Amino acid sequence: MLMGSSDNRIDSKGRLVMPAKFRSQIGETVVCTVGLDNCLAVYPMDAWNAYLQKLQSLPFTKGQARQFMRTLLSAAEELPVDGQGRILIPAKLRKYAQLEDQVVVNGVNDHLEIWNSAKWAASNDEMLDNFTALAEGVADLGI
Repeated sequence: MLMGSSDNRIDSKGRLVMPAKFRSQIGETVVCTVGLDNCLAVYPMDAWNAYLQKLQSLPFTKGQARQFMRTLLSAAEELPVDGQGRILIPAKLRKYAQLEDQVVVNGVNDHLEIWNSAKWAASNDEMLDNFTALAEGVADLGI
C-alpha cells in the first residue's frame, strides 16, 4: 500500500526523483496519466493492469464512459524509473497538473498522486478543515 506524503522538486528537464519510501513499491516502470482534481496519477504496472481490467467493464455505449477512457488512456505514458530513481514527466502532463518546480507526491493506496505544491496545500487545508464531513460522506460506502 502506498501512503504518506513527500515534498519534492521537478528539475528543468521535467525529471522527478521518486521519494525513497515509494521506490521499492513502484518497480522499474510506472504509468503516469491525468488524475482527478488536476494532479497526476502514477501507477505501478501491477496496479495499472488491475485498473485497466476495471475500465474494460465500463459500458462503451455510454458517452461518459467513452470520454473518460479516451481522456485517461490518451494521456497515459509508460515511464521507466532510471537508476537514480527518477521519472521524466512529459510536458503535456506537467502542463495539465501545473507542475513547475515544487511538487508533493502522495501515496493513495494503489497509486501515487503528484500535485503542484500550492494547489496541494490549498486542497489539503480544505480537506482537513472538512474531514468530519468527508468521513460522514463516505460512511454510506461502508467505511
